[in-house]
Amino acid sequence: MKRVLTWHTRAGEVGLLLLRLHLLWVVWSLAGGIVLGVFPATAAVYGVIRGEFRHSASPGEFRRLWRQEFRTANVVGYVFAAAWAVLLVDRRLLETVDLGVVEPLLGAVLWLVTLFVSCMSVNVWILAAHFAEGPLALVRRSAILVLARPVQAIVTLLAVGVILCAYYLVPGLVPVFGIALPAFVSFAYVWGTAVLPTAPAS
Repeated sequence: MKRVLTWHTRAGEVGLLLLRLHLLWVVWSLAGGIVLGVFPATAAVYGVIRGEFRHSASPGEFRRLWRQEFRTANVVGYVFAAAWAVLLVDRRLLETVDLGVVEPLLGAVLWLVTLFVSCMSVNVWILAAHFAEGPLALVRRSAILVLARPVQAIVTLLAVGVILCAYYLVPGLVPVFGIALPAFVSFAYVWGTAVLPTAPAS
């Protein structure tokens, strides 16, 4: 009975944390005019979640992280935004231009590249929260993680995908948890694999 009560208490605490993080994400995304605020706010969400797992969270952490990660998060975010823009254009060209016998091969390559970039996209923010590195180093580290631990990277992607599907089926979850829930679940999984060192490199 005590274990069940403890579990329910912890679930309530996590739920309140995720709601608070989602609201902070919205506020600080707007504070940066959305264009310059979304990615630092996302980095701050992951940073606070990391602090929760390391039992080192403190009041005002979100604001400090938003300011601290402003440049790095925006560079990382727009690097991946550019990569996704290129992939979408390539997909459109593949659908509209007749490339003959090479089309199936190019389609397969494009799917593999899309999967690779997807895995990098869901892992880079976890790495950014744990490693105090520049944007290019974080992009490189996320690529290495996907290549070195493909199963783990795909499981992380699937975990985020399941939550996004739940958001699609139950849209009311979005204004309550937003980005905080997929961030928490993905970070919890990666943290549980022990791939992140206890003492992160600076």
